[in-house]
Amino acid sequence: MNNNQLAIIRPENIQAIVQAAPQSYNDNKNSHDRCVSFGQGILNAIKEHGMDDELDRQAAAFIDKARRTVKVMNERRSPVTKLFDEVRTAFTTLENEIDPAKPGTVAYDLQQLRNQHAAKKRAEQERRLREEMARRQAEEARRKYRMDVEDDFRRQYSRFEDESLHALHTIDSGVTLETYAEAMQRLQAFPRQLPEAWVDARQPSVPIPCGLAQEEAAAVVAKAREKLRTQLREQYEFLVTETLQALIDRMPSKKANLEKIAQASAEEAARIKAEMEARQSAEAERAEKERAEREAEEKRKAELERKAAEMASLFDGQATASACQTKAKVTKRISLLNPEGIMPVISLWWSKEGCTLSVEQLSKMFKKQIAFCEKLANKDEVLIQHESVEYVDEVKAK
Repeated sequence: MNNNQLAIIRPENIQAIVQAAPQSYNDNKNSHDRCVSFGQGILNAIKEHGMDDELDRQAAAFIDKARRTVKVMNERRSPVTKLFDEVRTAFTTLENEIDPAKPGTVAYDLQQLRNQHAAKKRAEQERRLREEMARRQAEEARRKYRMDVEDDFRRQYSRFEDESLHALHTIDSGVTLETYAEAMQRLQAFPRQLPEAWVDARQPSVPIPCGLAQEEAAAVVAKAREKLRTQLREQYEFLVTETLQALIDRMPSKKANLEKIAQASAEEAARIKAEMEARQSAEAERAEKERAEREAEEKRKAELERKAAEMASLFDGQATASACQTKAKVTKRISLLNPEGIMPVISLWWSKEGCTLSVEQLSKMFKKQIAFCEKLANKDEVLIQHESVEYVDEVKAK
C-alpha cells in the first residue's frame, strides 16, 4: 500500500466522511422529493386530461430540470462517495496483493510454479504410461500369438495322430489268413515315436500380429515348438503304443476267427465275422472316446491357461494406470486456434443451454451483439432477414 492510500484511512478523513455524508444525503433527499412531487403532478394531469402542447412543454421543461437536478446531486455527493471509493480501494488493495487468484501476487506466482511443476510431472507420468502401455500391448500380442501358435500346433498334431491311428486300423482291418504274417510284421515295425523331423518342420498357419517383428514372431514359434515337443511326443508314444499293443494282442484270436470262418458254413462264417466286427467296433469306439476325453482335457487346460494369462494382463494394465495417476486437478480449457473456432463453441452451448433460456435472458446476455446489429440497421440500413427477428421503431421526443 502506498502513502496516499495510507493517508486516506487517517482518523480525520474517516471523520470527514462521517460528518459530510448525512448532510449530503439529506440535501439530495430533499431535491429528490421535490423533483418527484413536481413531476408526478405533470404526469397526473396528462393521465387525467390527456397530452396537449402545453403539458408537453411542461413535461419537456421538467425533464430538462430533472437532468440538471441529477447533475447537482451528483456533484453534491461526489466528494463523499469518492472518498468512500478510495477507502474501499485501500482495503481491496491489501486483499488483492495477497490473493492467489490475482496475477502479480506472491501467492499467484507460487501457484503458477506449482502448476508448471504438476504439469511437468503429469506429462512425465503420461509418457511413462504410454511406454508401459506400449510394452504391455506388445507383451499381450506376443502372449496371444504364442497361445494361437500352440493351438495351431495342437490341431496339426491332432491331424497327424488321426492319420497314424487310421493307418494302424487300416492294417488291422485288412488282415486275412494270407496277409496275417505280413500284417503282424507291419504292426510290430510301426514307429511308436513322434518323428522329430515332423516336430521341427511345424510352422504355424496363424497370421503374425501387427507390430510384432519377424524375429520376435520366430522366437515365439520356436518357444511354442519346444514347449509342446515333449508333451506331444509323450502323448503320441502313449496312444500309438497302447493302440498297437491292443491290436497285436488281438491278432492271435483274430487269426483263430479267420480260420474258423474259412472252415465254417456260410451262415456260421457270417455270424463269426459279425461278432468279430462288433468287438472291433466296440473297442474302436472305446479307444476313440478315451482319445476324445484326453483332447477335451488338453483343450480345457489350454483355455484355463489362456484365461489366466488374460486376467494377469488385465490386472497388470490396471496397476500400471493406477501407478501413473498424478495428484493434480486437471481441468480442460478451450483454446481458440482461430476466430472461426468460436462458432462450434456457440453451437454446442446453444444446443445444451442457450435454447432453454428466455428472450429476456438471451437479450441481456447478448446485449453487446444486439447493440452492434442495431447500429448497423440505423447507420447502414443492414437488416437481419429472419422470421424470429423484427425491428421496432423507437420514437423519442426532442
